[in-house]
Amino acid sequence: MTKTVNPIAEAIAFRVWQHCEPIGWNCTVAEAAEAVDEPLGRVSRIIGHKGWGTRFRSTRTDTSAAFEVEAQR
Repeated sequence: MTKTVNPIAEAIAFRVWQHCEPIGWNCTVAEAAEAVDEPLGRVSRIIGHKGWGTRFRSTRTDTSAAFEVEAQR
């Protein structure tokens, strides 16, 4: 059985990738959803379908650790 491709979901997935790839996926799912102006639930489902869930930060507070590492260099 073949999977049906949903062009709207694929377009949203591309926009999420387009936002996240240049920043090294250093954002939360909520931040990505806000950046592409789509509902969080929709973006979460698409990310799950694509298998991208582990690429994102889990919380906003994780950004401080990234900045601390950069500051120590």
